[in-house]
Amino acid sequence: MATSSAMARKLAYLFLTLCVGAMLAFGGFKLYEEFGPSKFSVGTVPFGLPAGSSVVRGDSPDWESEISKLPVQTQAELRRAVELSHNGNHRAAIEILEALVLVNPEFVRGMWEEVNTLFEMNSLADHENIRMKVLCEALQKRLANTGASVYIDSRLAEKIDNASMAASLARVATEKAPALYEARLWHARLLNKENRFIQATSECHAAISLSAGSDPRAYELLAQLYHDQGFIDSCTAVVEYALSQFPADAELLLIQGYLLEYQGRFDAAEKIYRRILAFDSEFAKASIALSTLGEKSPPGTGSGVTLSPRDRAQVACDILEPLVEKYPENLPLREALGLAYLKGRVFDQARLQFHEIATRDPEYPDIQRRIQEASVTKPAPVSARDGLTANLNRAVDSLRGTQAPTSTHDFTTMLGHYLVRYGATPGEFFKKYAVSNFRPIKANVWQESFYEAPYMHTYTVVFDSQNHFREVHVLVRDSSSTSNHLGVAPEIYTRFLKQNSRISGIGNSTGETDCGDGLVLDAAVWETQDNFEILARIVGTPSEIRMVRFDKGVLPAGLKLCDYIQYLKEF
Repeated sequence: MATSSAMARKLAYLFLTLCVGAMLAFGGFKLYEEFGPSKFSVGTVPFGLPAGSSVVRGDSPDWESEISKLPVQTQAELRRAVELSHNGNHRAAIEILEALVLVNPEFVRGMWEEVNTLFEMNSLADHENIRMKVLCEALQKRLANTGASVYIDSRLAEKIDNASMAASLARVATEKAPALYEARLWHARLLNKENRFIQATSECHAAISLSAGSDPRAYELLAQLYHDQGFIDSCTAVVEYALSQFPADAELLLIQGYLLEYQGRFDAAEKIYRRILAFDSEFAKASIALSTLGEKSPPGTGSGVTLSPRDRAQVACDILEPLVEKYPENLPLREALGLAYLKGRVFDQARLQFHEIATRDPEYPDIQRRIQEASVTKPAPVSARDGLTANLNRAVDSLRGTQAPTSTHDFTTMLGHYLVRYGATPGEFFKKYAVSNFRPIKANVWQESFYEAPYMHTYTVVFDSQNHFREVHVLVRDSSSTSNHLGVAPEIYTRFLKQNSRISGIGNSTGETDCGDGLVLDAAVWETQDNFEILARIVGTPSEIRMVRFDKGVLPAGLKLCDYIQYLKEF
């Protein structure tokens, strides 16, 4: 009996000890939550951290509380400047940011964005160097002993070519301010330079989540990391998604060109390189990519030698040439040699083989298509030893290929940006753009429509009574059933406003204007010496946007915003 009582007391003490321990652990957890490091969970962002991942705030600046106190117009100007900076238009971004900081001298976020833009510029004028130093000093006083201050030190160290110090300081900055996405992206860049690809990829994912996927530079770096490691499928997935968000990003387009070359789609790659150079003729990487078209090989993860498509084609030619010489009547063998020449972009030799097959057997399957492929594909660059005649012949062939009317739309011709001068005749216009795409809807008015999911595009081209090109009307409708427009501009408007800004530059937003009869217009305007554009949405009609582009010389004088409704709704 005494033994059972002692056992019961021991069990009771053990139970009490466990209860007290559990209570202490729960209290410690609550104290840690209350007084420990502040954390937050990231949302779902493609190619970011897993949704719900926790990130410690550290001593990252609270930009949102500062921005929320600013006027709405100032917030909009800041967003516009940040977007320009991220897309590489640094000079335009600096102009806006300098004005914002001048008007608001204590605007720390404005100074932060301005100094980051200066850090991104390859070469600075003397006054820009002075400005950068002044901003760095001002920010380091306001952000003393924080991760943001260490990040600035790291950028300055890199400016003086002290790579090891820059990398060390960048690591410290990410430890002190893990939620500062600029620090995470900068650290990823430096890790990439040190060939520490796994750590750099991890930092890229963090930067994408912390920036909510709004900075194309993080996607550029992630795609480059996957590319350089030979993860072509992952690289392709990143590039395809990122280009849907940032369709004019030169670095992403460049990598897309590489990927197309690896697939043997040289013409498509060439078009991309030329599109990049049309936007920025001094983009050296695109020029090099164009001059080495067909010579690139995908990076491999192993140590073996990887041949370029042209090298592989040459190996096949070296094998097939003596066989064709020995068995000249074997037409499938000759076709294989022609295809090898075609793969290696030696189009003259490919045509010779296909013509020989057609001469021997005019009914040979697909031989006319093979001849056509070898005739219309643009040749690769030739060396000086090919002679002046060969170069001239190739130039003429190239001109013939480029003079055909365009029947498809790419980024440069979206929203009715036809590359034809005002005053051009229909003959000049349809020499550039295929008339088969258009239908006449009345005298001197032509219209084309096409669908690019989920948007239906309708473009109307107007010629005046003397058959001179004068204006373009654009209507885009969203065919999807989900249109997020509760209290904000619908996605279709913000998407195409951003796209037109990348083509025509930054426009002037009018804000919402009441035009009477319950019609409220929200628009943006672009104006140059000879061109006037207005992109607008009618509040209450969230599934469509309208746009008109005029020859400014024939535009009536004194028009107010609401006066353009008649033009916007004309077609």
